[in-house]
Amino acid sequence: MTLTLREATPSDRADWTAFVASRPEGDVLQSWAWGEAGAGEPGEHWARLLVTDGGGHIRGVAQVLDRATSFGRTVLYVPHGPLWDRSDPDAAEVLARLIAGLKAHARSRRGIVLKLDPRGSGDAVADAAVSRVLRATGRPTEHDLQAPTTRLIDLRAGDDPVAGWGKDARAEARRAEREGTSVSVDRRGHPAALDAFHGLLSETSERQGFRIRSRDFLEALAKPIAACDDWFLVLAEHEGRPLAGALAPRTGDRAFYLYAASSRDKELERKRGPYAVMAELQRALREAGTSTLDLWGVRERDDETVDPSWEGFSLFKRRFGGTPLRHPGTFDLVIDPTWDRIRDWRERVRSIVR
Repeated sequence: MTLTLREATPSDRADWTAFVASRPEGDVLQSWAWGEAGAGEPGEHWARLLVTDGGGHIRGVAQVLDRATSFGRTVLYVPHGPLWDRSDPDAAEVLARLIAGLKAHARSRRGIVLKLDPRGSGDAVADAAVSRVLRATGRPTEHDLQAPTTRLIDLRAGDDPVAGWGKDARAEARRAEREGTSVSVDRRGHPAALDAFHGLLSETSERQGFRIRSRDFLEALAKPIAACDDWFLVLAEHEGRPLAGALAPRTGDRAFYLYAASSRDKELERKRGPYAVMAELQRALREAGTSTLDLWGVRERDDETVDPSWEGFSLFKRRFGGTPLRHPGTFDLVIDPTWDRIRDWRERVRSIVR
């Protein structure tokens, strides 16, 4: 069958969205909405490539970000992508077309290196095959850009997803109720909900030292996702004071625990906001017909391959159960070997200076 690689146009939006939702490895990072929201952020340039068959049907997609680095060069990244039907007889050819197109795009953007980061499928044999293909094309990176391991919670199991939690987590959720913690679910990207959540997110980022997206990004992301009825933002509060929140947008029948935040006010900690949020989130997702919740980064006990500093939030997440999932990893495809060596040298010097 004839395969054609081309850049996506606005008229492809609906088909792109449907394809990402149809693939079990698809998530919000390859959604049209994500790239659209990111395009409004300083220093981000997004492009979308797709492969179609002779009938015009999408067979594979790749949404790619590039950021400027020194001397007018760029580093490019395909977050949780590319995405293609790995079970098709011509799957290898679809992937090859996507990679060729991404390389050409990277050269046009004066790229140094292109980073590919496909999701795991849960099939160890199939994921190992993906790793082999990408190892033959590029090299595994020293540091993953997304969490290499996560957990998937089956929201369809039992009458109440909270019943599958560990006993300590269930006790904390009950305590939140006794303490008078109230919970709301925003499905429309309401400005007040976005304000409250971004305030908690800013507080959490300052406390823990990680980068967050802007309030404008969240608003731009919310609009198209809410229009598809896939926006889930849960907030816990006590007497009008925000305690905790979580954002878990949905792709197809899968939701992703993308961002979470909480207050560390000593007076409010006993209200157990994060547990109240997780309970209401899982119930709301289940009621909306969602099959799974991806906890978006969980370190398993004694897993030496994952950053030990993740143990704190992973301990919290493991209390909710779920099935572990490991992604194939991030792979670098070198676009300009000379500049790649210069970049590597600079990073080594910086690490010594630090």
